[in-house]
Amino acid sequence: MTGTIYLGGGGSDDEEANLWIEAFHPGLRVTVWPFARRGLEDRRSAGRWITGALERFNPSHVDVWTTTEARMDGGLGGTDIIAIPGGNTFDLLDTLQSSGLLPALRSFLDRGGLVYGGILMGADIGIARETDPNDPGLQDTTGMGLLGELDVLPHYTGALLGLARSHHARSGRGVLCLPERGGVIVKDGTIRNVHLQLRRKNHCPAHRCRRNSKTCRHHQ
Repeated sequence: MTGTIYLGGGGSDDEEANLWIEAFHPGLRVTVWPFARRGLEDRRSAGRWITGALERFNPSHVDVWTTTEARMDGGLGGTDIIAIPGGNTFDLLDTLQSSGLLPALRSFLDRGGLVYGGILMGADIGIARETDPNDPGLQDTTGMGLLGELDVLPHYTGALLGLARSHHARSGRGVLCLPERGGVIVKDGTIRNVHLQLRRKNHCPAHRCRRNSKTCRHHQ
């Protein structure tokens, strides 16, 4: 894999502010996969939310895929980053499995593409059973396996430590625990933690600086 993965902890765009600053640069062409929502209107709603949240980063284009029909690998030719907002992880994996988009996602990363996502990038999504109903009845819960033998546990708090330990004991795999204000960047075989803090209202995320907009040279 030559691409880059931005793994969020499942918080809001404000809670994941520094991760978004790293992931979404001005001028990027963004493709949104809201497939963690099963209903069409829910997907549209998720698409509207993330499109609005991305406005401050000045993307050149945002394409929201509400269906997978006629949307195979060729549809990603003009994409810089795929953004996968949260929802039900089993619905997400079921849609990607049945549509054939999992190989397309892997191919996109192999070509150097960028992906903003979460639990799907781990070895297996089975750890999500504690929080998400397996409504599609998935038997094969194998994830992308892009973190070696690690599974991902978003929305992490100390109350979930027992879950992480029991999952490790049962599966033999490590667990990457990400709080909602947490995030990591996976690139070239390394995992880098982004030390997140809540973005103050007047910060300048479009230019990836931490200065107040009144003092940032980009606003002068």
